[in-house]
Amino acid sequence: MSSPTRRTPEPTPWHVLEVQAVPSVDHPDAWTYHGMAAVDQALEIANLGYDDLARPVQQIVSGMQHQEYARKQRFVAVLDRPDGVEPTADDVVGFGFLALPLTENTHTADVYVGVHPDHRLRGIGSALADRLEQAAADAGRTTFFGWSLSPREAAEGEDALVPATGAGRLPADTAGARFALDRGYTIEQVERMSRLDLPVDPDKLAAFEAEARAKAGDDYRTHTWEGIPEEWYEGYAQLMTRMSTDVPQGELDFGEEAWDAERVRVYLEERTASGQRLLTTLVEHVPSCEVVGGTSFLLQDGKPSFVFQEETIALKSHRGHRLGMLVKAVNLRELAARYPQTERVHTFNAEENAHMLGINVALGFRPSGAEAALQKRL
Repeated sequence: MSSPTRRTPEPTPWHVLEVQAVPSVDHPDAWTYHGMAAVDQALEIANLGYDDLARPVQQIVSGMQHQEYARKQRFVAVLDRPDGVEPTADDVVGFGFLALPLTENTHTADVYVGVHPDHRLRGIGSALADRLEQAAADAGRTTFFGWSLSPREAAEGEDALVPATGAGRLPADTAGARFALDRGYTIEQVERMSRLDLPVDPDKLAAFEAEARAKAGDDYRTHTWEGIPEEWYEGYAQLMTRMSTDVPQGELDFGEEAWDAERVRVYLEERTASGQRLLTTLVEHVPSCEVVGGTSFLLQDGKPSFVFQEETIALKSHRGHRLGMLVKAVNLRELAARYPQTERVHTFNAEENAHMLGINVALGFRPSGAEAALQKRL
C-alpha cells in the first residue's frame, strides 16, 4: 500500500519574538508561557499519544526565573493579528529554548525547538533554530546539543538512523532528528526510553532488595526522604558531579559539572518552584560515612499518575555491591507506600549502558521510545 501524498499547508503569517521572564503564571505577559505549554502538550500527544513528558506552565515560568548556573533564553513563533488586536496563548505556534552553561562547559549550548503539529512545514522551526543558534554563536558557544524523541526504536531490517556509538536505532523518518541532520548535527548517542507499569509485585521487589542487601552487606545503609535533608547536600552533590561524567556519553563534547551544597540547594528550590518534588534514596558507606550511591523519583504536582526516574549512580570505587539495584528497589518500595496512586515510571538510559538497562529490565521496565542525542560543532 502506498503512502498518501503529503500536502504542504498554505503559508500563514507569523513572527518570532523573544520571551522575557515573568514573576508568575498569572502575570499579564505570561500568555506566551501558556502558549508554549500548550504547544509542548500538543507535540507530546502527537508523538507519543500521551502528555506525561509535556512541561506544565509553572515549570517553564520557574525555570526562567532560575538562571544561577545557565543563562536561558526563550523565543516563540506567534501568528500575526490585525492591528490593534493583542495576541493570546492560542496564537503561539512554536517555541525555542536555549540554555548556556555558566560555570562549566561554557563552550556548549542546549538548543530545543518545538512547532505545533498543525503548523509544520511553514519554516517556523528553521526560523526558531536560526535565532537560537545565532544567539549561541554570539555568546561564543561552539558546540550545540539537541534531542529528538521517537515513540519507538527501529526494528531490525528497517531503515534506521544509527548513532556514532553503534548502539540503538531510530526509525529513519524521525522528524526531529532529520531536521537536525539537515542543519549539520550528528547523532552521537541513542537513549532508550523505558516505562515501568505499577505496581511491581511486592514479593518480587522484596526479593530484589533482599538479594541486593545481602550482596552489599552491613557496610552499606540506605536512607530515603521526600526532598533531601541539608546535611546530606554535600554527599548528593558528589553523586551529581560523578553523574555528569561516569555515565556513557559517546563522543558528546561535554565535561564534568562541579556540584556543591549550594548548587543542590538551588536545584531543590527550582524543583519546588516548578511544582515538583523528589523522593530520594541514598546509600551510605557506614565505615566512612560517605554517600556512595543514590537514585530519585521526580513527582509533578497535579499529575499523580506518573513519575520520572531521575539519576541512579554508584561511585566507581563502590561498584560490585549491587548498590544500583538496592537503591532502585528501596525507592520503588517507598513510592508504592507513599504514593500508591502512581501508575507508571518513565526513564532514559544510554543504549550502551548495559548494566543499568539490565537492572531496569529485571525490575519490569520495557522500551517505550528512543531519543537521539544530537551534536553540532561549529
